[in-house]
Amino acid sequence: MKKSAIVIGSGFSGLSAACFLAKSGWEVKVLEKNATPGGRVGDSVVESIIYYKSYATSNFIEDYHSFKGNAYGLANTLLQTSILKPNCRSKKVENLFYAGQLTIPGPGIPPSLISGEVVSNLINKLYA
Repeated sequence: MKKSAIVIGSGFSGLSAACFLAKSGWEVKVLEKNATPGGRVGDSVVESIIYYKSYATSNFIEDYHSFKGNAYGLANTLLQTSILKPNCRSKKVENLFYAGQLTIPGPGIPPSLISGEVVSNLINKLYA
């Protein structure tokens, strides 16, 4: 019986995870709330610009639910490396994995694609 996965969201990370899982032999379905795939890439840039006089750590926490207000994901500290880094697997919902959760706002497309690959490798390792 073929293994199956559902990917929620068709941004770069979601599509990356779906592609890597499908390449590994999984039957994959991608769910997207918008009419077209691509996540935030499909947004009009002009309509997406928000201007603030000041933008601080508290704004990143409030607007993006970012960990400790970090705009670029994990910091290079010993407290966020190895086994201490946040997990991409949900502790509350069985078989729920996160891809791209530390990439918006962030340094761009490469970390989003890598995030999808990392999650798909974890899923393959756990369920192969």
